[in-house]
Amino acid sequence: MNERLNEQASTFTISAVVVGFLIIPKLNAKQQNDLGNWLMLVGQVLCTNAARIAILKANDTSSSPSNQDLICLFEETIVAMQKEIENLKKDRNTT
Repeated sequence: MNERLNEQASTFTISAVVVGFLIIPKLNAKQQNDLGNWLMLVGQVLCTNAARIAILKANDTSSSPSNQDLICLFEETIVAMQKEIENLKKDRNTT
């Protein structure tokens, strides 16, 4: 059973590689970058949505983050991002 799942996963991955290589000659570098970024964004949206659904469907609601927990996490992330932006600005000004 596990071997069959690995084979299906490998086939799925190889199909993405083949499609990617088939598209490359038809697009210039800017078009490849644009399409690649768009596809990655679609993938991130799907992954984020699926993860959120999994959390909401979990039977053990005590392990699911509350809205307050999520707000705290977002606030901490924003503070960390602001610090990183300031560091980048300092680095840019010193070079």
